[in-house]
Amino acid sequence: MAEEERERLKAKEQRKNPGAALNNAWAQAHTGAPSSGCLINIGSIVIIVLIILLVKACSK
Repeated sequence: MAEEERERLKAKEQRKNPGAALNNAWAQAHTGAPSSGCLINIGSIVIIVLIILLVKACSK
């Protein structure tokens, strides 16, 4: 199955079942599989930076 077809089917499933997005994210986190979306990768980096800044601010 082509990667585009797999992503299309995954998006279709997530529209029908909102819990599927959480399940897919949970599975990717456990397996260490990177997501293919650039926006997801940028969002992850931003969240990590925010957590680091929060820890630094709270430790003072």
